[in-house]
Amino acid sequence: MFYDVPGQIERQRQIYAKLAAYSLDYFDEAGRWIGAEAPPRLRERLWYAISYVSGGNAEAIKTANRIIAASAFAACHFTPMAALQLLVKYKRYLDDQAIGALEAYLLDVLDSFRHTDLEFRGANDNFPTMGCYTLLAAGIYFSRPDDSALAVRRMHDLKDMLTRRGFMSEFNSPTYSPIQVYCMAEIAELVEEPTIRMLALQIEERLWADVWSHYHPSTYQTAGPYSRVYEVDSTAHTHQSRFILYALLGDKMAINPMNTLFSSKYGKTDELVHNNLPFMQVSVGWLLNTTFHCPDYLVEHGLHKTYPYRVQGTYELASSTDHPQPADPAVSDNIVELPAGSGSNSTYMTADYALGVIAREFRTGVFTDSFHLLYRRKEHVATQADVATVYANYIVNDKRPSEMNQYVGLNWLNWVDSILDEGRKIGMQHDRTAMLLYKPKLCLSEQVTSLKLTLLFPARYGFVEEVWLGERNLSGLEGGSVEPCPVFVKDGPVYMAFFPLLFGNHGRDKAVKVERINDYLAVSFYNYEGEARDFAKRGFLLTGNGFVAEVRSEAEVGSFDNFRHMFQDGKIVDEWAYGNAITSMRRTVYERDGLKMECIWSPLTEGVKMAAINGKIPKEPLLAITGLDTARLPFLEDEANGSAPRGSCSTAPR
Repeated sequence: MFYDVPGQIERQRQIYAKLAAYSLDYFDEAGRWIGAEAPPRLRERLWYAISYVSGGNAEAIKTANRIIAASAFAACHFTPMAALQLLVKYKRYLDDQAIGALEAYLLDVLDSFRHTDLEFRGANDNFPTMGCYTLLAAGIYFSRPDDSALAVRRMHDLKDMLTRRGFMSEFNSPTYSPIQVYCMAEIAELVEEPTIRMLALQIEERLWADVWSHYHPSTYQTAGPYSRVYEVDSTAHTHQSRFILYALLGDKMAINPMNTLFSSKYGKTDELVHNNLPFMQVSVGWLLNTTFHCPDYLVEHGLHKTYPYRVQGTYELASSTDHPQPADPAVSDNIVELPAGSGSNSTYMTADYALGVIAREFRTGVFTDSFHLLYRRKEHVATQADVATVYANYIVNDKRPSEMNQYVGLNWLNWVDSILDEGRKIGMQHDRTAMLLYKPKLCLSEQVTSLKLTLLFPARYGFVEEVWLGERNLSGLEGGSVEPCPVFVKDGPVYMAFFPLLFGNHGRDKAVKVERINDYLAVSFYNYEGEARDFAKRGFLLTGNGFVAEVRSEAEVGSFDNFRHMFQDGKIVDEWAYGNAITSMRRTVYERDGLKMECIWSPLTEGVKMAAINGKIPKEPLLAITGLDTARLPFLEDEANGSAPRGSCSTAPR
């Protein structure tokens, strides 16, 4: 019924043996960190403890107790779950000092998990899923029935969301969706009450449907689009989705944690790692510390897809803000809030590539890949070098990929990261064609030296083969154009065309630039480049950017030369829409043989008047997946026609 449970247990054993061999010497005899990398935070310290006691090695168990005793406990969304896992599952391995420290910590923080911030409210769903486990386990361990009851009520709230929507709010996140799956698996392992366990298993099954419907077998990766990502997710390097897929599949995945993160004590050369290598290694240990209950049919579906393959589903999201707010909103003069809403996301796959688009981004959108292209660089993928991606971010001022950039205007006062998205966007998709419309974020209107939308091509394992600006082949893959022009890219068997939608020129040297920057090829469409200036807020928001992307493969259209000339009769209209002269709506039309995409939206309010494909508003199925009867999934029994075969995958904002 559940996929390869004996194999899951064996892979746990192998991971814990490797983790102990590679990391025990990172701790001294008092449980203090002496490794070369930055010290682990509290949650990772307890993840090490979980992994060490799970492995059964006597020295590792001693180290686990020392780690717990030496830890400085503090509030955290993650740590209470780990503390309860240690007490509920592994108390027999813990000494009195460790048990006392964990119990005292939990009794100090448990009431915070009753806060409404940890409801399923259309935000970071990994927090309330961890909260459900924490409250249920605490209710059992400390005899706090009110905590258990609250957790069960929240699980029913999640069931309600998955009844009215196809996906979670924090859907298809390579980092956070696995945590959601993991929490439900752990709840199913924890509770004995049959109805609660069944509810956890049903939710887990729905979450696995998200994972497997976005799995691209040819590349062994999770395809986009992504609600929440970090750089490792966008670039298809090692991330948490790969961990839970490996738990089920093992070496059926050509690219997996054992031959990347654990290929040596120091990992794998040139691999991009989130935070640092010890963090990622111990994250594997934590996320494999369960038995997953994925039905066989979902695994078989994910591994044996027929192409073209389409998945499309709905989601909902809470309002948000880029601006810090006072504790009492009634005393604030700031009335700018990013709207709550709902939308649809879609992914179109062939054996060579997977193209995904989100109609409306997840909350602030800073970590959202509303456009994502995943593809293979050769027919048989064997290593990370055989896989590539493209994604897009709006960039204000001179921030560069693969460098640590300061983001002081985006609510995180000390946030330092590679490229984040500093724009707001909506998206449309019709199978192999995507259209994204952008504007810059209001909070970034001062001291601006450049405004650009950048397509990022990660190149740690090599740059793309060819780039053309119109009819000009760029020698060395670098160049520019004063006027907007199409950009054509070839990499292996996959061809891409990008048509800029530059709606606003505030002064620039070039409209299009192609540059090699660190480990990236960057294709940028400029709204502004010049001296630092402050923009009027309304004019700043009315600065438009975007692109249309067309993707094909050699198998579909033959030569790259054929592909580059397929769209020569295409037409683009980008203008202020008809209507009241004192309001502003942007009308964008892309038309080519067999397809017309049109959108009219208000950049100021983010309201969409209409978004049509071939003259019609696309149907929005709750959840539709090629080759899978979605009525078979929990909570969707009434959607018997929801997965009927469709001729296209069409997503548009509403």
